[in-house]
Amino acid sequence: MNRKEREANPEESFDGGYHLYAEELHHQRMAKNADRIAYAIAQFRAHNIEFALKNATTGHFHCRRKTDDALIQFYAGTGTIVGRSVRGIQNCIRICEGELQ
Repeated sequence: MNRKEREANPEESFDGGYHLYAEELHHQRMAKNADRIAYAIAQFRAHNIEFALKNATTGHFHCRRKTDDALIQFYAGTGTIVGRSVRGIQNCIRICEGELQ
């Protein structure tokens, strides 16, 4: 069954049409990335944190921790801080300011 047939008859596809629902949710999440990126930039500037936007589609930032200039990678679209169990821009700022290890 090709894509056109799955979209025409989603109930007959391998997942009962869930792939169409998942694709719609993905587009809704991606539409919010621009706002999340703008908010992250505003927060980094407000806290005087060195940053560079590496990928405007995914919201991938490189930030520098103030205490030792260590690289912190942050994804604004998902709130993921690479290598950390915590998420979100506020936790990223706390890490960059040395308050959270």
